[in-house]
Amino acid sequence: MTVKRIIRVGTRGSQLATTQTKQAMAEITDRYPDIQLELIEIVTKGDRLKNHSLATIGGQGAFVKEIEHQLIAGEIDIAVHSLKDLPTLIPIELTIGCTLKRKSPYDCLIVRDSAHNLESLPKGAKVGTSSLRRQAQLLKLRPDLEILPLRGNIDTRIKRLVEGNYDAIMLAHAGIQRLAVAEEEVFFNVLTSDECLPAIGQGALALECREDDHELLEILRSIEDTDTRKAVEAERAFLRTMDGSCTFPIGGFAKIEGETIVVEGMISNYNGVEMLRETCRHQDPIKAGQELGESLINQGANRLIKECQTYVKNNPLHTGRLMPGNY
Repeated sequence: MTVKRIIRVGTRGSQLATTQTKQAMAEITDRYPDIQLELIEIVTKGDRLKNHSLATIGGQGAFVKEIEHQLIAGEIDIAVHSLKDLPTLIPIELTIGCTLKRKSPYDCLIVRDSAHNLESLPKGAKVGTSSLRRQAQLLKLRPDLEILPLRGNIDTRIKRLVEGNYDAIMLAHAGIQRLAVAEEEVFFNVLTSDECLPAIGQGALALECREDDHELLEILRSIEDTDTRKAVEAERAFLRTMDGSCTFPIGGFAKIEGETIVVEGMISNYNGVEMLRETCRHQDPIKAGQELGESLINQGANRLIKECQTYVKNNPLHTGRLMPGNY
């Protein structure tokens, strides 16, 4: 296909965001070598407020809205997102043009001492994460851990671990893969979904564009990974059925088994004391996610959501920390 324009690709300016955007651009170029692409870096509210928790600045959507505004205004043509950052409801002018083949969806516990993993960390070990989802699942397995806030880019987080601020930190394994972080001073333990159910869409990239840009949509749909699309559609349908945000501990992961989509979901209160998990199967990814959400709602999920949202509202400076005795 010959395109007589420069396609402007927008992304956050972090190392991970620009790295994965360049990887997405390479997939387009590999298939359409004559297309000209331009990388546009955008600073978002979430980047400017690095010392605030995600919950207090609007959840993962804090990284998305300003990029979408530029997309609607025609300042950029494609927005590349980590799919877990993208709200389940997007502006009507926009659409997810494609999802690329997923990297690892799992979470990674990074430790300074190679002798330790989640099970063998010392009692009261300090673990860095500002994710309520990770926090709840860690405390479910190890209620003795001290969860401390941790934000910043991957290098910054690992540096703080190496400097002794934490005994371990939690990161998405996909970020480690995309940046090709080497095991030198730290050691990676990839957690199973049984130990820590991933965030909705974790490990997948979404390329968002304008709904009426038919030329670009044709290009993007040609590089779609259909299995990834089905899986993340099920996960996002589950999240949308719950309430559409990630401002409470919720996780979901779908996989394809033949013609069937198998999706597992988790919802918890903020400290993991009460947690619901369920699995649903369906040939239609949207119905699989919806049925999962409805099942957890019938089991009392809304009460856990309200409890967590009240907790965050009453703790506006909360950045993920729970002191011993608070759970």
